[in-house]
Amino acid sequence: MKIQRINVAEIDNLKRYLERKDTPIILTNLFDSWPSLEIAKHSKERILQHLISQAKNELVNTLVIDEKHNGLIGFSDDTFEAYTFKKYDAPFPAVLKKLILNLKLNNSDVIAVQSALVKGCLTSFLKNNPSPDFLANIDPRIWIGNATTVPGHYDCEHNIALNLCGKRTFYLLPAEAISNLYVAPLDFSIAGPAVSQVDFSQPDLTKFPKFSNVKDQVLKASLNEGEALFIPPLWWHNVKATEKINILINYWWKNEINEQGINSDYSDSLLHSILTIRHLPEHQRKSWQKIFDYYVFNKSDPFNNKTKSYDGILSGNKSKIEQAYKALASRIKN
Repeated sequence: MKIQRINVAEIDNLKRYLERKDTPIILTNLFDSWPSLEIAKHSKERILQHLISQAKNELVNTLVIDEKHNGLIGFSDDTFEAYTFKKYDAPFPAVLKKLILNLKLNNSDVIAVQSALVKGCLTSFLKNNPSPDFLANIDPRIWIGNATTVPGHYDCEHNIALNLCGKRTFYLLPAEAISNLYVAPLDFSIAGPAVSQVDFSQPDLTKFPKFSNVKDQVLKASLNEGEALFIPPLWWHNVKATEKINILINYWWKNEINEQGINSDYSDSLLHSILTIRHLPEHQRKSWQKIFDYYVFNKSDPFNNKTKSYDGILSGNKSKIEQAYKALASRIKN
């Protein structure tokens, strides 16, 4: 299926526009002013040398993927306990130099730096390549490496992912596709979120037959250098970087209420519910489902428009929400 592509110059309030969207969108012209983008378009070796010139000697999360797995960052067998890669904390300049060596010698090593904070590993990058105004308070992250595949997963935050160098293709499905995705166990995660075992672009329907239910719903977003992809929260995305050197810069941000002192990850709510509700008898689970629907998913508020005396967590009172959150955190801790 085709994905919408928009020129950001046509949108007045881009942040508000994106937060109201529930479908991925390719954004053009958002990062056109970045000098590093012009360097990347000129030469892959040159952009790596440019990054080396400002790289801090910080340790970054680096994966080395066994050649036989063709760049897949995932599980190597059906036990969910063995991986296709080994993980190292490596000095960022050394990783960049190794990538240049691979490029020159056409080595088969597959290396991937995952989610390193730009401000932590590059001294002047953000000064020379300033974030768009509405992302100015967000700390971007850099993903850099050879041709790799990240299995389908979702993030809890809004996400803008800039393809700075190379080629990346995203294969996307909405949250409700989960029952057809053969998700690996939550507690055997690769790097945080649960992942799908299915290759969204070339699914093995013999092994994963239920994927046929959503196969035709897959959105494909192939990003050229300088293009960015907006991914709404909870959209599954299977990501393939296909050139010898690929660099992505991404920004995650949460909804406004989470900037008012509520710092818990949305996934914590899911995990807490799994630990406390999933193993109850069926009739109790169904009762809790109705209660969750009432308070959370349907946002029922029996006091809405009936009285002015109530101003609590159901009405969105931020100070009351923060107070309730602190009390909850204290109970969990104890």
